[in-house]
Amino acid sequence: MKPALNVPLGEILNYYVRTVSIRKRSYTSEVHRIGALSKYLGHIQLGQVTPMDVSTFRDIRLSTKNPRNPSKTLATSTVKLELMLLSHVFTTAASDWGMDQLANPVARVRKPKVPPGRTRRLTAAEERKLLHAAARHSNPQFYAIVVLALETAMRQGEILSLRWENVHWNQRTVHLAMTKNGEQRNVPLSRKAYDVLHDYLPRKSSGVVFDSYTSNGIKSAWRAFTKGAGIADFHFHDMRHCAISSLLERGLNTLEVAAISGHKSMSMLKRYAHLSSCHLVEKLDPKPRAKKFRPVLREQLPAYPAIVTRYCRRIDIDFPDFIDLRFSGTTEQQVMETARAKLLRTVVEALCNGTTPPAPSPADSISVESCKSSLVMISPL
Repeated sequence: MKPALNVPLGEILNYYVRTVSIRKRSYTSEVHRIGALSKYLGHIQLGQVTPMDVSTFRDIRLSTKNPRNPSKTLATSTVKLELMLLSHVFTTAASDWGMDQLANPVARVRKPKVPPGRTRRLTAAEERKLLHAAARHSNPQFYAIVVLALETAMRQGEILSLRWENVHWNQRTVHLAMTKNGEQRNVPLSRKAYDVLHDYLPRKSSGVVFDSYTSNGIKSAWRAFTKGAGIADFHFHDMRHCAISSLLERGLNTLEVAAISGHKSMSMLKRYAHLSSCHLVEKLDPKPRAKKFRPVLREQLPAYPAIVTRYCRRIDIDFPDFIDLRFSGTTEQQVMETARAKLLRTVVEALCNGTTPPAPSPADSISVESCKSSLVMISPL
């Protein structure tokens, strides 16, 4: 079928799918959108589609029930994407299919206003809670996925497609051969991200790193995980928000963060960057540094909060600021001495390796959920 002005739009849309959509990574999504366009506009000849037809389609779709949640209507972003696709069909017909005089009716129609993007970001207490729960997940790959998402700002699809042969240990980077915008990207690994790949997972020479999960599998696992962890209204993609904001707060500029996250547009990057106001205050009025700054050992080894849980025949000690520090014993003195010694070793090893140990969390930010537990401060000295 050769495209022509007197051909029904439904046939034109099918031709577009076979010749244009088939070459796009968004092919599956476009086929779904083409179905909606064909249902309501497919009977109209291409040259007879008017702005009134398009606006009627827009209003019908905005009032259509969401198939995933019948209590809501379709998202405005969904309808806007359908209109953008229809607009591209008309511009393609005019530029590539020899219909120079074909007007684009979509250009004269008001587009639905898309609400602002999500700004959900984990609090410090929620992040500790998330990491602790992930560390106790039955599949160790799940914890590694969470750490990489929070440390590298990689998208879910980029993490799941990561291959062992693309992990460059000497450069401490991972290579993403294909990303959402169709370009390759090298992502630097923080020490925590490097360690979770190097030490936490069984290393292989080749193959997919996270072979336990598919895209649909991680989505269902994530819903069950956040519900069990008691973290409400937190999507997997929100970890990308958290990571990008954290990178900016660490002092990286927007160009450096864009190189890590893969954003082409600074306006898109701005949507993800939700800086804590306290960091901005520090930049407005930086504290003057002393001429002779000599760190004191005691300042490098502060006391850390610990949750002590007393059972009938066992004592447990957990450090919320350290995922892997958990101790059990029969007497409190014995467990306390073991915990203090291991805490000292962990902090000193971090300092010797050139990394900064986590700052102790404020006591009022830690919740003690069991009546058998209490919060104490344990000094490594």
